[in-house]
Amino acid sequence: MKNFIISIGRQLGSGGKEIAEKLGELLNVKVYDKTLLEVAAKESGIDTTVFETADEQERGGFFSGLFSIHGSMGDYMPNDSCIEGDKLFEIQSETIREIAEKESCIIVGRCAEYVLRDHPGMISIFITADSNDRITRIMNAEGLEYEKAVEFMEKGDKKRRSYHDYYATTRWGEARSYDICINSSRMGIATTVEVLHNFIKSRIA
Repeated sequence: MKNFIISIGRQLGSGGKEIAEKLGELLNVKVYDKTLLEVAAKESGIDTTVFETADEQERGGFFSGLFSIHGSMGDYMPNDSCIEGDKLFEIQSETIREIAEKESCIIVGRCAEYVLRDHPGMISIFITADSNDRITRIMNAEGLEYEKAVEFMEKGDKKRRSYHDYYATTRWGEARSYDICINSSRMGIATTVEVLHNFIKSRIA
């Protein structure tokens, strides 16, 4: 296999980012998460802040408020808010495809499993976890009280699902949309990484 691409979808607080980073170390490949936005911004000439603010956000509502955040968006995008969202996704998707052609890597979120659905080296993973573990992880990472962490988790999942399901024909978090789905609460992060590493090695051997 020339290049293999690991796409990792994840529920908020499931440990998906940590798992991706540990897999990247084991496989000796780069992990693209926020760094993907930096690459897309550099190649398109659009300010990085635009990509960061729009990152995995619900399509409706966000762009109508973008003007107040950044002033005039005429320097970056057409005026129509719907076109803006679709254009950013198109640019990001093209960046994903270019990266996949150049190197093996891990891409976290950003509909990568859908964008690269025809790539022969695509391996798609979805990571979930029990709610209590997710809430605890969010409380620790974000410094939130329990109730705020629950709200943060629910809103985060809603945004990711809305973003994914608008642009993809598959459904976010549904088992049939991925090669493997795994609950990181069942075995802990370390063993989850080990299981996924063995699965990936069996696919790319």
